[in-house]
This record gives sequence, structure tokens and C-alpha cells, in this order.
Amino acid sequence: MFTPIIKIQPAIRTVSFSNKKGNTFIAELLFFISLVFMISLNCAFAAGSVSSKQEKTSTTHSKEYYKAVKLIKANNFKDAIILLETLVTENPDDPDILNYLGFSFRKTGDLVKSSHYYKKALNINPKHLGALEYQGELFIALGKIDEAKANLARIDDICFTQCKELRELEKAISAALNK
Repeated sequence: MFTPIIKIQPAIRTVSFSNKKGNTFIAELLFFISLVFMISLNCAFAAGSVSSKQEKTSTTHSKEYYKAVKLIKANNFKDAIILLETLVTENPDDPDILNYLGFSFRKTGDLVKSSHYYKKALNINPKHLGALEYQGELFIALGKIDEAKANLARIDDICFTQCKELRELEKAISAALNK
């Protein structure tokens, strides 16, 4: 992973940037900047990369998927479920579809089916932030605050900054504890 850095170091050090005292401050500074740049590229790639399991399941979503998302945003969960159930037969390993099925069933009160779909989504992609957040909210509805907190910890491990899913689940847990 750090092979490019090792190749850059000798090249930079051979450049003769020195002042009258013989210091190679500029060369060292250039090396440091290059090192930081290479590390940031490695981190950026790692953050954007997906596991081989995710590569197999990542899909471009259809117009029907986005129609289902619109239905969910309009609180029309029953029609969203009908559409999502059709989509999941065509794409049974799509964690986004499974997550939205779990969400929609939770919103209609069918917590058993909701749990089933969240588990399926997380089996396919254990780092699916939406599924972790929504499953945490399901745990709260079931009175399983410790399991919701476990999901919160998993989200915190995945997010390097305060991501939306982390804030939302924190808020839900706090509200449940303050009832």
C-alpha cells in the first residue's frame, strides 16, 4: 500500500534543495507533503471502496425503486411495500430495497417482517448505515434499548464523522430513555 511513498522518498531527497548551511529543509518538506498526500489518497480510496460481497450486490436502482422512495417520503407505506416486494423478487440481494422494505413494514406496524428485512439487508451489507439506524429504531419500539445502543456503536465505528444515521439514532435512543 505504501510502495509509492517508498519510491518517492529517494527521488525527493536527491533533489538538491539546500541552503548555505547544508540543510535539506525544502526536500524534507516536500517529502512530508508527498507522504501526507499519499496517505490521504489511500484513506480516500479505502473509504470509498466496497467489499467483494458489496460489489456483487451494488446495483443501479430503477425508476420503480425511486418511485417507492417517493411513496415512502409521502408516508404511503402500503403502496411502497407493493412496489418494493416486486423489486425484491428481481433483486433479492439489494440491501437498499431490503432496508426500505424493513422501514415500510415497521411504519405499518408489522415489526416481525420489518425485523426480517433489516436482518437480510445487514447480512448482505453489515455496514449499511440506513439498515443499522432503522433496525436500532425497531429495537427501541420493541423495548430493546441495549440492542439499539449496540447498533449505535456499530454506526459510530463506521462513520468517521457525525453522520446523519448516528445523530438520528442517538436522538431516538435519548427520546426513548427520557419518556
